[in-house]
Amino acid sequence: MAEGKDRDKNSKNSSADFVADLLSEYLKGDEKTRSAGKDPKNSSAEIVTELFSRYMADEEFKAARGRIQQAAGEQIRNIRNRYRARKRDPESAARERDLNLRLAEVEAEAAELRLRLVELLEEEGRLRSDLEAL
Repeated sequence: MAEGKDRDKNSKNSSADFVADLLSEYLKGDEKTRSAGKDPKNSSAEIVTELFSRYMADEEFKAARGRIQQAAGEQIRNIRNRYRARKRDPESAARERDLNLRLAEVEAEAAELRLRLVELLEEEGRLRSDLEAL
């Protein structure tokens, strides 16, 4: 575990070193560009491109990218496995669909009956109160 923390610290230091190198090279190149009378934007882009390509070719960067890709691949596999459809034959799937449709019909009918029951109970209450009033 401590090794992972050390690796993180080292990668942070190397990133900081990279940025420092990038800035120093940029400033050196900017001075050369100004003294040579070249377009500073074009030269600056060239310097940044060169430094960035050096950083991308670095073994430490490649190793970090590999770890990130491996972790992302593992996450995707876990998600796929979690949401993958259950394996069953077509007959079972058709039977499940039929049962789900029938269940929905029964639930709708039960809801209608509950509403009708509420209406009947309200009517019963009114009739009882009218009967008691006589």
